[in-house]
Amino acid sequence: MLIVENFKVGPLETNCYLIIDKKTQKAAIIDPGGISAELDKKIYSLGEENVNYILMTHGHFDHIRKATRYKKLTGAKLMIGVNEAEFTKNKKLNLCRIPMPPFEADVLLNDNDIISLGETKIKVMYTPGHTVGGVCFITEDFLFSGDTIMNGSIGRYDLETGDFNQMRESIKKILGLSKNYIIYPGHGDPTTLQEEKNLYLKNI
Repeated sequence: MLIVENFKVGPLETNCYLIIDKKTQKAAIIDPGGISAELDKKIYSLGEENVNYILMTHGHFDHIRKATRYKKLTGAKLMIGVNEAEFTKNKKLNLCRIPMPPFEADVLLNDNDIISLGETKIKVMYTPGHTVGGVCFITEDFLFSGDTIMNGSIGRYDLETGDFNQMRESIKKILGLSKNYIIYPGHGDPTTLQEEKNLYLKNI
């Protein structure tokens, strides 16, 4: 069983998630674009060594800016899509206008990779469009979608490496999933796959 906790971080109020395998207490952070005192408190209560991974749905600054800070705190491995590797080092790609030292991910993820978090399996789904190498993370009843699909909307595709046709195909891929996942997006409130199927996204 997976526990999901959400923390709003940074100037764009990015959703940063802490996911915890209930049985083993092993945890991962998704999209640490800023610092949260409440997230820090939760990490300390879990034990910093129990945070195994820092998962990044894509490489825009508001999703990655504090990844190295949380790696230093926990020792967790930094993970991002293989086609997104340059975003952590290139401010033209990650759009960061404030100081953010470049860094390397520890693991580059491919479509359909499986990440083991305690007894929980996390599947990687390649979903380009918002950026060239964006991914979603799927586990149990949850889909962490970054800026690909959100509550009643989709992410922008007019930024560096964005592409409308790729975005359309990625949305179709998500909407084609059979399970009614709870969608935890990069911004805004959670939604469900069925709710999004019932909205205008079905016409993409």
